[in-house]
Amino acid sequence: MFAKRYEDPPAVWGVGRVVVDGEVTPWPVAEADIEDETESLAPRLAALGLEPGGLVLIVSMLSQAMHAVPFERAAGKLGALYSSADATPFDAFRVAALVRELEPQVVIGVTGAVLDGLIEAGRDLGNVFGSMPTVVDADEDAHARLRAAGLRPRRSVRLGPTTAIEGLDERGPVFDAKRWAVEEVHGELLVSNLVPRLTEARRLRTGVRGHVLGEGRVSVSG
Repeated sequence: MFAKRYEDPPAVWGVGRVVVDGEVTPWPVAEADIEDETESLAPRLAALGLEPGGLVLIVSMLSQAMHAVPFERAAGKLGALYSSADATPFDAFRVAALVRELEPQVVIGVTGAVLDGLIEAGRDLGNVFGSMPTVVDADEDAHARLRAAGLRPRRSVRLGPTTAIEGLDERGPVFDAKRWAVEEVHGELLVSNLVPRLTEARRLRTGVRGHVLGEGRVSVSG
């Protein structure tokens, strides 16, 4: 009994959070959940241009680990590397430095807060990100400002415990329709898991305004 207790992995890998209209809901996830999201994200990172031997820069917060870690592991499945930075104005200098020094093939998770830090430091957004093959933003503010700087960012959006990512076709974020169901109710996107998860999502509010376009694709309206 002693050996079993200390050798078996814990049921809960970690506790993330789902934030809707400022209200935080703790979201326990299992190792199996993280691995399944990893399997789902690997081909989508490849579709964004991440190649074996390449590098993806993941910009996120520690509280978003249940979303960020699958990206890290997905990079490994592709034979690629990853680096990371915080999605805060205070770590924006590190984002710029890593983009310059590491020349990532994909930068994912850029937020308006990161852009605030770059602007405050006197950095031109076009100069920072213009040489990057693929930049994926994480909120509407960043998307609008990157486009205004002459760039063509793709969108990512957190749909509860999963992430939808826009491909190079720029036709809207794509979610894994084999693993998740997304529906629109009064202009808000709700998500349900179709495969087992430690914490069940049943028509879970995401706080994301948008429309379901079919074929596992959504549009985001803010």
